Amino acid sequence: MLSSTAGSASRRFFFAALFWLLVPGVMGLTLALVLYVPSLQDAFPIGIKPYLSFGRLRSAHVNLAIFGWLSQAYVGGILYILPRLTHTRLFSERLAHANWWLWNMMVAGALLTLPLGVTQGREYAEMIWPLDLLLVLNMLLLAVNIWGTVARRNEPKIYVSLWTFMAGTMVMLPVYMVGNKIWDPDGAFTGMTDNIVNYFYVHNLFNAWFTTVGLGLALYLLPKLADRPLYSHKLGLWGLWSVWTGQHHQLNSPAPDWLEYLTVVFSILAAVPTTAFMVNFFMTMRGSWQRVERDVALRFLVTGALFWAFTCVQGVAQSFRSFSMRVHFTNWVIGHSHLALVVDYSFWAFALIYLMVPQLVGRSLYSRALMEWHYWLTTIGMVVFMVFLWVAGLIQAQHWMSNSIPFLDTVRVMNPFFGARLFGGLLAGAGILCFVYNLWRTAAIEPARRSPVLAAGPGAGQ
Repeated sequence: MLSSTAGSASRRFFFAALFWLLVPGVMGLTLALVLYVPSLQDAFPIGIKPYLSFGRLRSAHVNLAIFGWLSQAYVGGILYILPRLTHTRLFSERLAHANWWLWNMMVAGALLTLPLGVTQGREYAEMIWPLDLLLVLNMLLLAVNIWGTVARRNEPKIYVSLWTFMAGTMVMLPVYMVGNKIWDPDGAFTGMTDNIVNYFYVHNLFNAWFTTVGLGLALYLLPKLADRPLYSHKLGLWGLWSVWTGQHHQLNSPAPDWLEYLTVVFSILAAVPTTAFMVNFFMTMRGSWQRVERDVALRFLVTGALFWAFTCVQGVAQSFRSFSMRVHFTNWVIGHSHLALVVDYSFWAFALIYLMVPQLVGRSLYSRALMEWHYWLTTIGMVVFMVFLWVAGLIQAQHWMSNSIPFLDTVRVMNPFFGARLFGGLLAGAGILCFVYNLWRTAAIEPARRSPVLAAGPGAGQ
């Protein structure tokens, strides 16, 4: 159960991530269908209707996607990369397996409790107190493995990815503990304070965890897949900054003006790590762009990086009071959040898995054609999904700012856009099925011929 075989825990995290990618995906398509055809809710059997209500299903969809799918893909990547950049074995493979069991207990607990309405009722922080404690324990165990492996490394240079992994786990701990008020089973502060702290947590869940660690994963993948050394390690360290902000999500609220102005400034400063990463990205890719056509994993990485830059531009724009006043509470924000979670970070996770799982199971990927289908269906589907939501959000903003259009009329106008959202989600879902089937066939068909788990490839650690 707690194997000491090198690479076994990384493999487990990757395959658990694939399972948890499917579950919230089905939930998301159900939610999109109900938004487009609300009368379908009347067809639900009365006994299960409460568990399929939008509020319960949406919180389960979000938590399973961020902690079940994407976080476990990240951990699988971290555990794979650590031995290669340190030239030593993982600090404790058995500890990593214990981490896997506890992580999936936490996610399964969220799957059971959230549809039942057992929740703390705070956005992105809906998991109940025992599950919060499990998440903190999981981060601590992961941090021990990361710091322990780096401490006994045989490679004197600490590559930038290792710095981001160490920083990400350690910063995520206080962010999660404060944001979820971990010392209180109720998990909430009072009044406007709770609103401020909640969105400090929500934003820095992305900054401290998905962005900080995600950039480390991307900076490992980039030289590997482009087969070129990283342009500038120092520039990579500049891009390590994680901008601690979040109050700009609550502009024009009862929060103190000084806090709003301060966080607007920090949001604008997010241009520093964004620019550092993108310069490093384009300079490293010089002479390698032709590889994008034939290497689907690199194509996912490149597409994710370009959309990540666009996400950051949107984030800065949304931190200005005038623009925030228009788009906040509209479908624009839903499109923006999916841009970050699904198109940026998930695309990097797809590249990770395509590179690493074949190595971990010791055989070639089952089908290049399925990779192509996965890329095009998912990319086109998510572009349709996001563009129509952004347009819908701007229309909502125009209607609301006019102060003359009845709210119900605006709701009716949204229906075609929700139809396009559903269509885009179905395309992306078909792409995800190609992805999962391809990896399942890769792992299941032939007897395993294990690859050397500690071998470093070209460009690693350069």
